[in-house]
Amino acid sequence: MGPDELIRISYAAQRYFRDGRSRIQIAEELDVSRFKIARMLEKARELGIVRIEISSPGTVDLDLSIELRSRFGLKRALAVSTPNETPEVIQDSLGRVAAELLEEIVTEDDVLGFTAGRTLNLVTKYLTVLPHVDVVALGGVAGAVKEHGVEIIRRVGRIAGGNAYPIFAPLLVSSAATAKSLRSDPLIAEVYSKFDHVTKGIIAIGSWAPPDSQLFTAADEAGIASALVAEGVVGEVCAILFDAEGTIIDSIDDRSIAITSEQLRAIPEIIAVGGGRRKTHAVLAAIRTGLIDTLVTDAALATRLLHLAED
Repeated sequence: MGPDELIRISYAAQRYFRDGRSRIQIAEELDVSRFKIARMLEKARELGIVRIEISSPGTVDLDLSIELRSRFGLKRALAVSTPNETPEVIQDSLGRVAAELLEEIVTEDDVLGFTAGRTLNLVTKYLTVLPHVDVVALGGVAGAVKEHGVEIIRRVGRIAGGNAYPIFAPLLVSSAATAKSLRSDPLIAEVYSKFDHVTKGIIAIGSWAPPDSQLFTAADEAGIASALVAEGVVGEVCAILFDAEGTIIDSIDDRSIAITSEQLRAIPEIIAVGGGRRKTHAVLAAIRTGLIDTLVTDAALATRLLHLAED
């Protein structure tokens, strides 16, 4: 190929890719057919005159997110790049991206369900606007005041402007009888009646092996955490426990104030948020339960998940 042809190919490539001219317009400029221009543009890529690069404009790793979604059959997956792997940095980054996702996908036809936790508390920090929707607590109170479900539901409800339905009861109580009595309370029963109307649930993933969960702390204070870990519990969502293979363990179902696994599974989209090295196996197990449709996690954990899936 001579220098004149190279110049013509480069000219066609610049006009098409840089200047936005159509093939027909470039053909008229060079007095050739549009089919000739198509071949010239293809040649420009073959010769390296044109190099196409797809980059991530924000903190979400696009390639890793696509691979994560494909590998685990998720509806959506967002692998968030973070400056380091300290828990505070990861929680803040995931909270911001999860908030951006909600602002993007929530419509006025939705009913939102929320659990509690440090990362979901940070979602409310970055959440600025939502359609007018109702917000329903998917579980009772656990953890520090600013991170528990009542406070999170209150904040999200204020942003959305719809009705807010918190649960004024502990996530884990002392006995099945106490749980049954609380569920019959009119205010709590009203929230329970809203579970079937939730269309998008936003939940945190807690790890039990190693411990990184408000529910684990509550179970430990109740003196039952060690026995549950011995049963194989590696993590939880809401108050739903599961083992490493994603099998649901129902040992505390009769004494928890929260949505059940069957009710959670019936929600059209469950968005799970969780990151950090300590939660690696809990997140993998949560995916295996089949309860999760969308995952927001950090890029380092996403990479570990993909490697574990190959083993």
